[in-house]
Amino acid sequence: MIHRFPTTRLVSLLLLAAATSGFAQSPNERPSKDSWTIAVIPDTQYYVNNEDHAPYFTEMTRWLVKQRKKYHIQLVLHVGDIVDGNRPEQWERAKESLEVLDGKLPYVLAVGNHDLGHNSSDRSTMLNDYFKISDNRLNEQIFGGAFEEGRLENAWYHFEHGGRKYVIFSLEFGPRREVVQWAGKVADRHPDESYILVTHEFIDQESTLFSDDGLARRTTRQTKNSPYSYGISKDGNVHCGSELWDAFVSKHSNFELVVNGHYKPYERVSPDGNEVKAIRGLAVSRRNDVYDDHRSVHQMLFNGQWAPHGGDGWLRLLEFLPDGETVRVWTVSPHIIWEKGDEAGWPTSPEMNYTYKLPPARKATTR
Repeated sequence: MIHRFPTTRLVSLLLLAAATSGFAQSPNERPSKDSWTIAVIPDTQYYVNNEDHAPYFTEMTRWLVKQRKKYHIQLVLHVGDIVDGNRPEQWERAKESLEVLDGKLPYVLAVGNHDLGHNSSDRSTMLNDYFKISDNRLNEQIFGGAFEEGRLENAWYHFEHGGRKYVIFSLEFGPRREVVQWAGKVADRHPDESYILVTHEFIDQESTLFSDDGLARRTTRQTKNSPYSYGISKDGNVHCGSELWDAFVSKHSNFELVVNGHYKPYERVSPDGNEVKAIRGLAVSRRNDVYDDHRSVHQMLFNGQWAPHGGDGWLRLLEFLPDGETVRVWTVSPHIIWEKGDEAGWPTSPEMNYTYKLPPARKATTR
């Protein structure tokens, strides 16, 4: 059964519509040399669970390194489900692909349900056996701290570029109450920075088919495959997207971006019916919310794992334009560029390429 979701009181539909839009793009247009970029890697689980698909993941990270100067890539975010099963051979493949970035680009890793014990039957993970902040000197430079020392499931980072200062939060799949409380305290200590949240589960794509405005909704306890569908929820100590919004994101108008993966792409079986089916391809959806102080936060789902070959190498580039207020969202596949040509690897449809507006950069407060 599909439920309609109530619109939060913080949303102004007029402002929301104005905050995101498509942009006119010529076939040869690419990110500007005057801009700077954050890259997003979607769920990589289907690359590393198959030895034949693993090279696609490495191809993605090599492309980011090769293009980092051309597109001024400054940071890489991974939305979680790094592996498909919490097993050594998969973590070894993930390590081989991600270590390409070491010394070249800093990266922030989120933990998904498949990165945990038996698909989130518990919170055990081998992540910290294979990834440490000290692996990459550029990660060391931006690392702020962690909920548990020596563990990266819940961590925060300092990042500054283009006149913007960010605190980046990486929170576990279905964050626990104590984790959300910890993150809130970190946020309180940095009132003059803007915030980015990287977590595995927040908005979905299916809800876009049933929302009045065609925009995604934050997940609820009833959402299919929310954290409440997994063993980690047996004591009720998890947050789905709407709960994480209520407990954390809505309380801090410093947030400018939330990015997640996890969910499948869906389409209607019939145009006038409520029946939907999962499809192969990219899961993409978005929404904007406006805080009471008129600052906006953009929320983005990006998951490529349902495309062929474990994801066909799809990446996202968030291009921060020189005007200091516009972000262009690009979707690109190095593999498709190699296989089918440059134009096919840079799709121009509105769900693949659009812009959103940033609020003004935070200014230091007088204490």
